[in-house]
Amino acid sequence: MKRVITNTMVVTPQVEQDLIRNGFIEITDDRISAIGAMDQLPEYKGDVEIFNAEGKIAIPGFVCAHNHMYSAVVRSIPYSGFADEDFSFASWMERFWFQKLENKVNNTDVLQGTLINAIEHVKHGFTTTTDTVEGPNALPGPLFAAGKAAEQSGIRAVLSFESTGRLSHENFELGLKENLDFFKAMKEKGGRVEGRIGIHTTYTVTPEQVQMVRKAADEYGCGIMMHLSDSRYHTTASTLQYGKRPVKWLEDLGFLGPDVLFFHASYMDILRDPEILAKYGCKISHQPVSNAMFGFWPNMVPLLAAGIPVALGTDGMTQSMFEIMRTCQMIHRLRYEELELLPDKDVFKMATINGAKSIGKEDDLGTLEIGKKADIVLLENSSPVKVFEANIWNYLVSVADSAHVKSVFVDGDLIVKDGVHQLLDEKAVREQCQDQATDFWKRNGWTTA
Repeated sequence: MKRVITNTMVVTPQVEQDLIRNGFIEITDDRISAIGAMDQLPEYKGDVEIFNAEGKIAIPGFVCAHNHMYSAVVRSIPYSGFADEDFSFASWMERFWFQKLENKVNNTDVLQGTLINAIEHVKHGFTTTTDTVEGPNALPGPLFAAGKAAEQSGIRAVLSFESTGRLSHENFELGLKENLDFFKAMKEKGGRVEGRIGIHTTYTVTPEQVQMVRKAADEYGCGIMMHLSDSRYHTTASTLQYGKRPVKWLEDLGFLGPDVLFFHASYMDILRDPEILAKYGCKISHQPVSNAMFGFWPNMVPLLAAGIPVALGTDGMTQSMFEIMRTCQMIHRLRYEELELLPDKDVFKMATINGAKSIGKEDDLGTLEIGKKADIVLLENSSPVKVFEANIWNYLVSVADSAHVKSVFVDGDLIVKDGVHQLLDEKAVREQCQDQATDFWKRNGWTTA
């Protein structure tokens, strides 16, 4: 099948030389087969669908490099739950997140939470997401529930289950098996949903478990996703237990490699860790919105300077990559008191091509180029000034927002048209999630009205 998007401004990888102010994008099957100016548009004959995108800006789909989509079932709850007590992030994790969410979530919670979140993500311009499913007591099956939801939503997804040893070694083994079973099932099935191995973080797993994951990833050829140094406690706990900071500990265990995607990396050994991570080709996903909400003070500049392709993620805390890009830029400019730090174009790359690199898909995703997957977002151009080569990046990072996302293509398929999800009844899915969330809240004894 051939589809042609016409009369659109096309943001190409080298905008300074090649922003197409009025252009077209030709899609054959699931890939971009031609890009050019409208005066070069071929005369098409036969079965070709023309999609008029006048007044729109075509950008590559956003890639979310870290997510917890199932957590939609606790969205809007106060961070301390409904208890009036002080908390640090470490105590919040132990008292609330582990006990009230992860330990109680079931597979229906995962399905409904993931489904509504995936719909919202693709409606807001995410064409690809990674996701880490949690719920040690829901095993087996939570990863397959998330996979079913992702498939129904039309989004491209790289999913894992968070294997953890905090309950028992036997539960860790169940989590690892869930990851491998899902990876094999998705590989055999084909399609937009893929599997990886998920592992929680350095203070909830043993050296043996870390090495089990590394061995399995090598054997099956699947990547690894892991939280790293989210808070100071993560780093301190590992250092006290093993006498080494997390990155050095993982290096000495033989864990690091180009197939490893770390989340957060908020509290690093800035003098040593960037060099180590770059040496092994590891990737980093930065979550500025969730980090800022919990009072973290991450520093991605040394990691970027070391050549690590830092990507961006939602952490399940927002549905807007525009919000994430701006927050990323602002918190680093505040930290360094440098107003030109992280230029707009570099931040946009973090949301697109760096995200693609983080999951090893830069040859297919992250830019609008001939031969790449037709993952395309059309933004309404409502700028009060003309948008052209000199200001396109600032418009995308500082002015545009999720409300400007009008149509979204994944693999050349039109998933969102004029802001409406084309595959599912969003209203019905939202109501189903609300019912499931109400059931979940009742299980915790929280007020539901």
